[in-house]
Amino acid sequence: MSENIRFIEVIEALKQMGVVNDYVQVAAILETNKAGISDIKSGRKKLSLDILRRMKLSYPNINIEWVIMGEGEMFHTKLQTSQPTGFEDKLLNIIQEKDSVIREQAEEIGQLRERIAQLQREKGKNASDAQTSDIANVG
Repeated sequence: MSENIRFIEVIEALKQMGVVNDYVQVAAILETNKAGISDIKSGRKKLSLDILRRMKLSYPNINIEWVIMGEGEMFHTKLQTSQPTGFEDKLLNIIQEKDSVIREQAEEIGQLRERIAQLQREKGKNASDAQTSDIANVG
């Protein structure tokens, strides 16, 4: 098995563990593009030292010796996917509460704008209802 295949196997393992979502994300992290990853996968391009270096810096648990030589385990230690701490749920609740407040405030703003428009119309009517005279009253 070549280092290209082992490289792709590492990416697939990272995807299965939820560490990365797809090749596009991996490419961005490794400062390349999806086509570069595709070329490595298909064998059109050999795995470069730069990509290996960036992979090691980005994912220190990856056993680069395994990627290059096929010796040892794929990871030095098992990568753990993040365990929910409840923080995400609390944050989501806060966001939902804020959204609710924003909706209420937007509705109130709409009502106030309508009231202002109504008052302006009434003011315009009152001013036009005033009696005008051609003769000025002088005191």
